[in-house]
Amino acid sequence: MKPIRIASFALALTTLASCAPSQGEYEKIQTAVQGRPALQRAIVKDCISKRWSKSDLETGALLMSVPVNKVQALTCKRLTSALASGRLKYADVRPGQPTVNLIKIVQGR
Repeated sequence: MKPIRIASFALALTTLASCAPSQGEYEKIQTAVQGRPALQRAIVKDCISKRWSKSDLETGALLMSVPVNKVQALTCKRLTSALASGRLKYADVRPGQPTVNLIKIVQGR
């Protein structure tokens, strides 16, 4: 898989999942979701409702080793869970190059 496709997919993920917040906004969101399962479910639901391109879904399926129809829901759940646990850092959601941590989270590692 070409690195540019991974970077494009990661950028789409961070934009869809977090709308590229400032660091202060990110920290507020992270604090708000910790220990709040209902809020986490709402975030996942909102993330899943976004329209992802066919290319992003296909790249995600390759990166995650899951069927295309499971990519969006699984990605949204993994990112939200990592956000709530503190595993997803602000550096992971800033637009630009994907981090190793972001890729591991998306892959479920």
